[in-house]
Amino acid sequence: MSKKTASSLKTTILTSILMVGILSLVLSVSVTIYKSNEQYTREASFFVQQIAKIVAYNSIIPVAFNQQGDLDDKQKGFLNTINNIKEVSHIHIYRYDDFSEELTLFASYIKKGATTLRPQYSKVKTLKQPVFTERYIEYAEPIYDHSFEGSTQNPPIGYVYLRYELTQYLQYNQEMLTWNTIVAAVVIALSILVSFYVLNKVVAPINRFVREIQLITQNKAFDSRVKSTNLIEMNMVAESMNAMLAKINWQIHQSAQAEKEITELNQNLEEKVISRTQALRDSNQELLDALEQVHQYQSQVIQSEKMASLGQMVAGVAHEVNTPIGLGVTASTMLSDKIDEISEAMENQKLSARKLSNFLVESKENTQIIYRNLSRAADLISSFKQVAVDQSADINREVNIKSFFEDILLSLNPTLKQTSHVIDIDCDENLVIKSKPGPLNQIIINLIMNSIIHGFDQMDRGLISIRITQRANTCTIHYSDNGSGIEEKIKQKIFDPFVTTRRGEGGSGLGMHLVYNLVTQALNGRIEVTSELGNGASFDIQFPAVQVLEYES
Repeated sequence: MSKKTASSLKTTILTSILMVGILSLVLSVSVTIYKSNEQYTREASFFVQQIAKIVAYNSIIPVAFNQQGDLDDKQKGFLNTINNIKEVSHIHIYRYDDFSEELTLFASYIKKGATTLRPQYSKVKTLKQPVFTERYIEYAEPIYDHSFEGSTQNPPIGYVYLRYELTQYLQYNQEMLTWNTIVAAVVIALSILVSFYVLNKVVAPINRFVREIQLITQNKAFDSRVKSTNLIEMNMVAESMNAMLAKINWQIHQSAQAEKEITELNQNLEEKVISRTQALRDSNQELLDALEQVHQYQSQVIQSEKMASLGQMVAGVAHEVNTPIGLGVTASTMLSDKIDEISEAMENQKLSARKLSNFLVESKENTQIIYRNLSRAADLISSFKQVAVDQSADINREVNIKSFFEDILLSLNPTLKQTSHVIDIDCDENLVIKSKPGPLNQIIINLIMNSIIHGFDQMDRGLISIRITQRANTCTIHYSDNGSGIEEKIKQKIFDPFVTTRRGEGGSGLGMHLVYNLVTQALNGRIEVTSELGNGASFDIQFPAVQVLEYES
């Protein structure tokens, strides 16, 4: 930071007064010269135009009848009367030639001692207003023949060109400059005198006041007081300074007393510091232990979430498997009863061909029922086994995405069939990637359950759309539902742990936190959420995955 340049009060006052005087003088002179020039220009223009009109009026007959002598005759010519006007240096009268219709110099006037001026053929038609140059004024007045009605509307028969010298005006300006210079010198001298008077009345008391303050500070004589001056303002400053000196003196005594007390307190300070430092260390250790317990609790809760979802899936699959197995048991029991009947009939020699034929038909139906239900149970168990293995394993393997997602929906069927919600999967049937199916399985299950529990809470029939695409070495999953959406305050921290809208209804708030950790840590990807309250929610998941060449299923 640059230091500002300081200036003395004496210099400031002197400069200010001189500047005010000079600026006032410059402003006054500028306004006077401007108004004087404006008035002279207006009067000179009017005077030149009037002379030109008079000459043009008196030139009508000579120009119309080609009587040149009436104008430039040295004894009787009208132009000789212009000698009385010293400022007019040149007058040219131009006439249109009767045959060529070109302008010709008809008559002229030159002031004695002036140089000859060449004809101004090209200028006269343009000088409709007086034109000021550095040393003269030029003006041209058209000559009309007044013997015809509406003569000013007819073309002119000639022009009067007049040059008016500005010698008198220049002399006037020179005199004004001389007088302004004298006035400026007088104003500057008066400003200097006023400055010294002000300095003597103002700066001298201030300097004395400053010297007194310097002596007090150098000698540290804060019990002294500053003397009054002949200036009211300075007396006010002196009173304030004296009050400040009194306060400083009081503060010095108070500081001495405080220093004495501090010296006494410092004797026991070291022991207090050691005691409080030890207490702080103990508190920090307690906080570290508590933080470690929180981390352990969080890990346990997350693991519990994983096991709870797996247990829920096991219970659902067990219920699903019981149905085909029960049907198979029923069919096998019926088949066993029929076999006993046929055996008894054979022993009693009462077995007829019709009865044997009916037995064979019913046996075939029962065996088909047993086969179908056992096959269904085997499919359910196989799908559950693969999903369970994927959910607990954390290794890379080749995954057919469409089949993988269908297996996930099959494992959730016990939950889904209790609702009317629809899940639509949009994916290439031949898309095979190499990735970790375990984290992917848990991500999709948590998202679907989140939609069912929170998004479709007030809906009978919801729609979940899952679209999977592969581009380069990146797999993208776009998951969306048409549920109730997410509040803004919840959306901003949806991936934080223990954030839930069902705190008192069994919600742990770790579902979406688990999803975020699985996407970012297990899959090395990223996840973004988009939602508005009442307009559903969508999640965009991207993670690196290598696509495997298509294979035939």
